[in-house]
Amino acid sequence: MKVYREIWGFTNRSVTDILIHDKDGRNNFSFKKGAPKMTSKSVMIYFPEAKNASNLRIIQDPTSQIRGFFFTKSQFSKIERMEHANNSGIYFLFSELDEPSVYIGQSVNGIHRIKTHIREKEFWKYGILFVTDNNSFDRLSIDFLEYHFIQEFSKTEYNLENRDLRSTKPIMSIFQEATLNSFANHLEFLLEALGISLQTAIEITATIIHYFDAPAGINARLFLRDGKFILATNSVISKPAESSREWSDYGKFYSRYTNHFQRLVASGSAELINNQEAKLLKDVEFTSPSTPAALCSGHSKNGWKFWIGLKELREKEES
Repeated sequence: MKVYREIWGFTNRSVTDILIHDKDGRNNFSFKKGAPKMTSKSVMIYFPEAKNASNLRIIQDPTSQIRGFFFTKSQFSKIERMEHANNSGIYFLFSELDEPSVYIGQSVNGIHRIKTHIREKEFWKYGILFVTDNNSFDRLSIDFLEYHFIQEFSKTEYNLENRDLRSTKPIMSIFQEATLNSFANHLEFLLEALGISLQTAIEITATIIHYFDAPAGINARLFLRDGKFILATNSVISKPAESSREWSDYGKFYSRYTNHFQRLVASGSAELINNQEAKLLKDVEFTSPSTPAALCSGHSKNGWKFWIGLKELREKEES
Protein backbone atom coordinates (compact mmCIF):
# COMPACT_ATOMS: atom_id res chain seq x y z
CA MET A 1 0.00 0.00 0.00
CA LYS A 2 1.31 3.44 -0.91
CA VAL A 3 0.46 6.48 1.17
CA TYR A 4 0.66 10.13 0.15
CA ARG A 5 0.51 12.97 2.62
CA GLU A 6 0.89 16.71 2.68
CA ILE A 7 2.60 18.69 5.41
CA TRP A 8 2.04 22.34 6.09
CA GLY A 9 5.07 23.71 7.93
CA PHE A 10 5.03 27.16 9.46
CA THR A 11 8.56 28.11 10.20
CA ASN A 12 11.13 30.74 10.96
CA ARG A 13 14.65 30.06 12.23
CA SER A 14 13.54 29.38 15.80
CA VAL A 15 10.10 27.75 15.74
CA THR A 16 8.28 25.15 13.68
CA ASP A 17 4.62 24.06 13.57
CA ILE A 18 3.70 21.07 11.42
CA LEU A 19 0.28 19.72 10.51
CA ILE A 20 0.05 16.39 8.70
CA HIS A 21 -3.09 14.92 7.21
CA ASP A 22 -3.94 12.03 4.93
CA LYS A 23 -5.16 13.00 1.47
CA ASP A 24 -8.48 11.33 2.25
CA GLY A 25 -8.79 13.54 5.34
CA ARG A 26 -9.24 10.70 7.82
CA ASN A 27 -6.24 11.09 10.11
CA ASN A 28 -4.83 14.32 11.47
CA PHE A 29 -1.78 14.81 13.62
CA SER A 30 -0.58 18.13 14.99
CA PHE A 31 2.91 18.90 16.27
CA LYS A 32 3.49 22.34 17.69
CA LYS A 33 6.59 24.16 18.86
CA GLY A 34 6.93 27.76 19.84
CA ALA A 35 4.99 30.93 19.12
CA PRO A 36 2.52 31.68 16.29
CA LYS A 37 4.66 34.27 14.44
CA MET A 38 5.76 32.37 11.38
CA THR A 39 5.89 32.02 7.62
CA SER A 40 3.81 29.35 5.92
CA LYS A 41 5.32 26.60 3.75
CA SER A 42 3.85 23.46 2.25
CA VAL A 43 5.53 20.17 1.38
CA MET A 44 4.38 16.70 0.34
CA ILE A 45 5.61 13.44 1.82
CA TYR A 46 5.19 10.16 -0.07
CA PHE A 47 5.51 6.78 1.67
CA PRO A 48 6.29 4.02 -0.86
CA GLU A 49 5.43 1.40 1.76
CA ALA A 50 2.85 2.39 4.37
CA LYS A 51 3.95 -0.34 6.80
CA ASN A 52 7.54 0.90 6.53
CA ALA A 53 6.79 4.61 6.76
CA SER A 54 9.36 5.41 9.43
CA ASN A 55 12.22 3.94 7.36
CA LEU A 56 11.49 5.09 3.82
CA ARG A 57 9.91 8.30 2.53
CA ILE A 58 10.17 10.98 -0.16
CA ILE A 59 9.65 14.67 0.58
CA GLN A 60 9.07 17.47 -1.93
CA ASP A 61 7.86 21.05 -2.06
CA PRO A 62 5.08 21.09 -4.70
CA THR A 63 6.42 24.40 -6.06
CA SER A 64 10.01 23.16 -6.40
CA GLN A 65 12.01 20.59 -8.37
CA ILE A 66 13.93 19.64 -5.20
CA ARG A 67 13.02 16.30 -3.66
CA GLY A 68 14.51 14.42 -0.75
CA PHE A 69 14.85 10.69 -0.09
CA PHE A 70 14.89 9.60 3.56
CA PHE A 71 16.06 6.02 4.16
CA THR A 72 17.51 3.81 6.85
CA LYS A 73 20.56 1.75 5.95
CA SER A 74 18.45 -1.39 5.62
CA GLN A 75 16.22 0.32 3.03
CA PHE A 76 19.05 1.74 0.93
CA SER A 77 18.62 -0.71 -1.96
CA LYS A 78 15.00 0.39 -2.48
CA ILE A 79 16.06 4.00 -3.10
CA GLU A 80 18.35 2.86 -5.92
CA ARG A 81 15.34 1.83 -7.99
CA MET A 82 13.38 5.07 -7.50
CA GLU A 83 12.92 7.78 -10.11
CA HIS A 84 15.46 10.65 -9.98
CA ALA A 85 17.50 8.96 -7.22
CA ASN A 86 20.55 8.82 -9.52
CA ASN A 87 20.57 12.56 -10.24
CA SER A 88 23.28 14.88 -8.93
CA GLY A 89 22.74 15.94 -5.35
CA ILE A 90 23.89 16.34 -1.78
CA TYR A 91 23.47 13.74 0.94
CA PHE A 92 23.65 13.40 4.73
CA LEU A 93 24.45 10.23 6.68
CA PHE A 94 23.39 10.28 10.34
CA SER A 95 24.22 8.15 13.38
CA GLU A 96 21.87 7.35 16.26
CA LEU A 97 20.88 10.28 18.48
CA ASP A 98 22.73 9.26 21.68
CA GLU A 99 25.99 10.30 20.03
CA PRO A 100 24.73 12.31 17.04
CA SER A 101 27.14 12.56 14.14
CA VAL A 102 26.77 13.32 10.45
CA TYR A 103 28.71 12.92 7.23
CA ILE A 104 27.91 15.38 4.44
CA GLY A 105 28.78 14.62 0.84
CA GLN A 106 28.05 15.46 -2.78
CA SER A 107 27.31 13.11 -5.65
CA VAL A 108 27.07 13.44 -9.43
CA ASN A 109 25.23 10.11 -9.61
CA GLY A 110 22.95 10.37 -6.61
CA ILE A 111 22.41 7.27 -4.53
CA HIS A 112 25.22 5.32 -6.23
CA ARG A 113 27.85 7.40 -4.44
CA ILE A 114 26.43 6.31 -1.11
CA LYS A 115 27.03 2.65 -2.02
CA THR A 116 30.69 3.07 -1.10
CA HIS A 117 29.71 4.25 2.37
CA ILE A 118 27.85 1.03 3.09
CA ARG A 119 31.26 -0.61 3.33
CA GLU A 120 33.52 2.26 4.38
CA LYS A 121 31.46 4.12 6.99
CA GLU A 122 29.92 1.98 9.71
CA PHE A 123 28.63 4.77 11.98
CA TRP A 124 25.53 5.79 10.03
CA LYS A 125 22.03 4.43 10.57
CA TYR A 126 19.97 6.56 8.18
CA GLY A 127 20.52 8.96 5.31
CA ILE A 128 18.88 11.80 3.38
CA LEU A 129 19.61 12.50 -0.28
CA PHE A 130 18.47 15.71 -2.02
CA VAL A 131 18.30 15.94 -5.82
CA THR A 132 16.25 17.85 -8.39
CA ASP A 133 13.73 16.24 -10.72
CA ASN A 134 15.30 17.95 -13.74
CA ASN A 135 18.86 17.16 -12.61
CA SER A 136 19.72 20.87 -12.45
CA PHE A 137 22.26 20.63 -9.60
CA ASP A 138 25.56 21.20 -11.42
CA ARG A 139 29.06 20.81 -9.97
CA LEU A 140 29.05 24.31 -8.48
CA SER A 141 25.63 23.76 -6.88
CA ILE A 142 26.54 20.57 -5.04
CA ASP A 143 29.99 21.90 -4.17
CA PHE A 144 28.48 24.99 -2.55
CA LEU A 145 25.76 23.03 -0.76
CA GLU A 146 28.32 20.62 0.67
CA TYR A 147 30.41 23.56 1.88
CA HIS A 148 27.36 25.37 3.31
CA PHE A 149 26.04 22.43 5.30
CA ILE A 150 29.43 21.45 6.68
CA GLN A 151 29.69 25.00 8.08
CA GLU A 152 26.13 24.93 9.44
CA PHE A 153 26.34 21.49 11.06
CA SER A 154 29.66 22.42 12.65
CA LYS A 155 27.70 24.87 14.85
CA THR A 156 25.32 22.19 16.12
CA GLU A 157 25.54 19.24 18.50
CA TYR A 158 26.34 16.90 15.58
CA ASN A 159 29.89 15.61 15.34
CA LEU A 160 31.15 15.91 11.78
CA GLU A 161 32.56 12.70 10.30
CA ASN A 162 34.04 14.59 7.32
CA ARG A 163 37.82 14.69 7.18
CA ASP A 164 37.77 17.75 4.93
CA LEU A 165 35.83 20.47 6.76
CA ARG A 166 35.70 22.70 3.68
CA SER A 167 36.98 25.95 5.17
CA THR A 168 37.22 27.64 1.73
CA LYS A 169 34.04 28.86 0.08
CA PRO A 170 33.64 28.00 -3.63
CA ILE A 171 34.22 30.88 -6.04
CA MET A 172 31.03 32.16 -7.68
CA SER A 173 29.29 35.32 -8.85
CA ILE A 174 26.90 37.27 -6.62
CA PHE A 175 24.03 36.05 -8.80
CA GLN A 176 25.05 32.41 -8.42
CA GLU A 177 25.50 32.82 -4.67
CA ALA A 178 22.01 34.32 -4.27
CA THR A 179 20.48 31.37 -6.11
CA LEU A 180 22.47 28.76 -4.21
CA ASN A 181 21.66 30.39 -0.85
CA SER A 182 17.98 30.07 -1.70
CA PHE A 183 18.54 26.35 -2.42
CA ALA A 184 20.34 25.99 0.91
CA ASN A 185 17.53 27.72 2.81
CA HIS A 186 14.99 25.45 1.18
CA LEU A 187 16.98 22.33 2.07
CA GLU A 188 17.24 23.54 5.68
CA PHE A 189 13.45 23.70 5.83
CA LEU A 190 13.12 20.20 4.35
CA LEU A 191 15.64 18.88 6.88
CA GLU A 192 13.61 20.52 9.66
CA ALA A 193 10.43 18.91 8.31
CA LEU A 194 12.24 15.54 8.51
CA GLY A 195 13.23 16.19 12.13
CA ILE A 196 16.83 17.40 11.59
CA SER A 197 17.40 20.74 13.29
CA LEU A 198 20.31 23.07 12.54
CA GLN A 199 19.45 25.31 15.46
CA THR A 200 21.90 25.71 18.33
CA ALA A 201 20.84 28.66 20.44
CA ILE A 202 17.12 28.86 21.13
CA GLU A 203 14.68 31.40 22.46
CA ILE A 204 12.70 30.18 25.44
CA THR A 205 8.98 30.65 24.80
CA ALA A 206 7.52 27.90 26.98
CA THR A 207 7.35 27.34 30.73
CA ILE A 208 10.25 25.25 32.01
CA ILE A 209 9.03 22.52 34.36
CA HIS A 210 12.15 20.58 35.33
CA TYR A 211 15.74 21.65 35.99
CA PHE A 212 18.51 19.09 36.49
CA ASP A 213 21.82 20.09 38.05
CA ALA A 214 25.18 18.47 37.41
CA PRO A 215 26.91 16.66 40.30
CA ALA A 216 28.80 18.68 42.91
CA GLY A 217 31.90 20.38 41.54
CA ILE A 218 30.47 20.84 38.03
CA ASN A 219 28.72 24.14 37.35
CA ALA A 220 26.07 23.17 34.81
CA ARG A 221 22.29 22.85 34.53
CA LEU A 222 20.02 21.01 32.10
CA PHE A 223 16.31 21.42 31.41
CA LEU A 224 13.70 19.86 29.13
CA ARG A 225 11.73 21.63 26.42
CA ASP A 226 9.70 20.11 23.56
CA GLY A 227 11.35 16.74 24.08
CA LYS A 228 14.86 18.22 23.74
CA PHE A 229 17.59 18.54 26.37
CA ILE A 230 18.74 22.13 26.82
CA LEU A 231 22.06 22.99 28.43
CA ALA A 232 21.37 26.30 30.15
CA THR A 233 23.17 29.60 29.70
CA ASN A 234 26.14 30.06 32.08
CA SER A 235 26.78 26.32 32.28
CA VAL A 236 30.50 25.54 32.19
CA ILE A 237 31.77 23.12 29.55
CA SER A 238 35.15 21.45 29.60
CA LYS A 239 37.62 19.99 27.13
CA PRO A 240 37.99 16.20 27.39
CA ALA A 241 40.40 14.82 29.96
CA GLU A 242 43.88 14.28 28.52
CA SER A 243 43.71 10.66 29.64
CA SER A 244 40.95 10.03 27.08
CA ARG A 245 43.60 10.27 24.33
CA GLU A 246 44.73 6.79 25.41
CA TRP A 247 41.32 5.13 25.62
CA SER A 248 40.60 1.97 23.66
CA ASP A 249 38.57 4.00 21.13
CA TYR A 250 41.90 5.29 19.72
CA GLY A 251 41.23 8.83 20.88
CA LYS A 252 37.86 9.23 19.12
CA PHE A 253 36.13 10.55 22.24
CA TYR A 254 38.94 13.03 22.84
CA SER A 255 38.88 14.25 19.25
CA ARG A 256 35.07 14.44 19.02
CA TYR A 257 34.54 16.44 22.19
CA THR A 258 37.56 18.67 21.69
CA ASN A 259 36.07 19.64 18.32
CA HIS A 260 32.64 20.12 19.88
CA PHE A 261 34.09 22.38 22.59
CA GLN A 262 36.00 24.41 20.00
CA ARG A 263 32.94 24.76 17.73
CA LEU A 264 30.81 26.18 20.56
CA VAL A 265 33.49 28.76 21.30
CA ALA A 266 34.09 29.61 17.63
CA SER A 267 30.36 30.06 16.94
CA GLY A 268 29.95 32.51 19.82
CA SER A 269 27.80 30.15 21.88
CA ALA A 270 30.48 30.00 24.59
CA GLU A 271 33.40 32.08 25.81
CA LEU A 272 36.67 30.79 27.22
CA ILE A 273 37.24 30.95 30.96
CA ASN A 274 40.70 29.39 30.70
CA ASN A 275 42.48 26.94 28.39
CA GLN A 276 40.33 24.06 29.62
CA GLU A 277 36.90 25.55 30.29
CA ALA A 278 34.30 27.83 28.69
CA LYS A 279 30.96 29.31 29.79
CA LEU A 280 27.85 29.09 27.63
CA LEU A 281 26.48 32.45 26.49
CA LYS A 282 23.29 30.88 25.12
CA ASP A 283 21.03 27.92 25.79
CA VAL A 284 22.17 25.02 23.59
CA GLU A 285 19.91 22.20 22.41
CA PHE A 286 20.75 18.47 22.41
CA THR A 287 18.81 15.35 21.48
CA SER A 288 20.17 13.24 24.34
CA PRO A 289 21.40 14.01 27.89
CA SER A 290 24.70 12.17 27.43
CA THR A 291 26.34 14.65 25.03
CA PRO A 292 25.98 17.67 27.37
CA ALA A 293 27.05 15.45 30.28
CA ALA A 294 30.29 14.60 28.47
CA LEU A 295 30.81 18.23 27.47
CA CYS A 296 30.48 19.44 31.05
CA SER A 297 32.45 16.67 32.74
CA GLY A 298 35.17 16.03 30.17
CA HIS A 299 34.46 12.29 30.47
CA SER A 300 32.11 9.79 28.84
CA LYS A 301 28.93 9.77 30.94
CA ASN A 302 25.48 8.20 30.95
CA GLY A 303 23.43 11.38 30.87
CA TRP A 304 20.39 9.80 32.50
CA LYS A 305 22.48 9.05 35.59
CA PHE A 306 24.68 12.16 35.42
CA TRP A 307 21.96 14.85 35.67
CA ILE A 308 20.52 14.80 39.18
CA GLY A 309 16.88 13.73 39.15
CA LEU A 310 16.64 12.96 35.42
CA LYS A 311 16.69 9.18 35.79
CA GLU A 312 14.05 9.36 38.52
CA LEU A 313 11.80 11.51 36.33
CA ARG A 314 12.05 9.02 33.46
CA GLU A 315 11.27 6.09 35.75
CA LYS A 316 8.29 7.94 37.18
CA GLU A 317 6.90 8.69 33.72
CA GLU A 318 7.43 5.10 32.56
CA SER A 319 5.70 3.59 35.60
